[in-house]
Amino acid sequence: MKPNFDAMSRTELKAYVLSHRDDDEAIRIFFGRRNPPDSKATWYGPMTTPEGLPIEENIRIAEEAIKKRVEIDNAKQQQREKAREDELRQKLELEIEAKLRSQIELELEAKLRQKLEQEIEDLISAIAEFLASTRGLNSRLATPIALFAIDKEIEDFCDF
Repeated sequence: MKPNFDAMSRTELKAYVLSHRDDDEAIRIFFGRRNPPDSKATWYGPMTTPEGLPIEENIRIAEEAIKKRVEIDNAKQQQREKAREDELRQKLELEIEAKLRSQIELELEAKLRQKLEQEIEDLISAIAEFLASTRGLNSRLATPIALFAIDKEIEDFCDF
């Protein structure tokens, strides 16, 4: 008496098939439960006759199907590789940008500081010259007065 294959779980049926390798019905039912089902599978005719002679048309059809599948798989692989390459390129660009941004910010800050120092120096010189020319102050005395006025943020110190 044969067991009820339909009532068996996939694991139980697999164990049964492995221990009863000659039971064609059990094997057929086991492979019929494939996941995913064979509804998407393409079945090809036999490659040889029962006498062992090749069936050229079936062989040609199978070869074309294999070539097509290889082309599809290669195209998918190229897409995956390109996507991975793009992902790595973006990641690398972000890393480089982050590293360069801090370096650029430091350089820019140094240039701005240097420019500001030069502008302050020019402003002090201009104020000192103004004080020396309009108030008759000694240039050695005008520079400290200009520095003091700038430091204390005195706006109208020249109007005395």
